[in-house]
Amino acid sequence: MDFAAGQGILGRIRFADGNMPEYDRTYLITAATDDYLEVLNVSSIKGKERKLFFPSNERLKIYHPPFAKPSFVKLDSLTKVYKTDWNQLKILCGGRTLDKNEFARILNLLQQ
Repeated sequence: MDFAAGQGILGRIRFADGNMPEYDRTYLITAATDDYLEVLNVSSIKGKERKLFFPSNERLKIYHPPFAKPSFVKLDSLTKVYKTDWNQLKILCGGRTLDKNEFARILNLLQQ
């Protein structure tokens, strides 16, 4: 599979504590190499509006593509996914990427 920074993916990626989620989740690829992806957890806002007040969560101002619903990224969830775990990941929205300015804004927030 060809992955690219800015794409959204769906799948199960281990949490930082090592546990596997019980259902598929959405992620934003922040970096893609031949050997690994760096991803942020993405969650829809509906029913979780209070979580937008957490400093580690950032609302995506332009979320579509690749996400279908208003969403936020969890800036403290950056995870590395190695090639051996890519087989169950699905690329969202035909591989279309997040708006380039919005993606740059998120990457900037990650570096702060």
